[in-house]
Amino acid sequence: MVLVTDEWVELWVMFCAAGGLCGYSWYWCIRSIIFYRKNDYDFSQDVGPKIYWSARGGDDRLLATPRAKFLIAMPFSVLASSSMLLFTVLALAGIIKPCLDCRP
Repeated sequence: MVLVTDEWVELWVMFCAAGGLCGYSWYWCIRSIIFYRKNDYDFSQDVGPKIYWSARGGDDRLLATPRAKFLIAMPFSVLASSSMLLFTVLALAGIIKPCLDCRP
């Protein structure tokens, strides 16, 4: 079984990118759970990276509150990055066949 061919380079790049993003998301999610649990879920202090909300994009971005970041943004980023990594690993393992040069 050849692990690196011209068709699989994209999957390996996706694996590295999704793995890094997944690790970063899990790190900050677990760290924020530990931090807020020790502080009795006092959301007056912020921990973790800054996350901005934007409906239209541009310069009118709003900084997410610590509660919204803890309850919405971090779990969503963990879910999204974990699913990207899962599908990439399944494609590399051969369980899911990537559509390379697909034609009807």
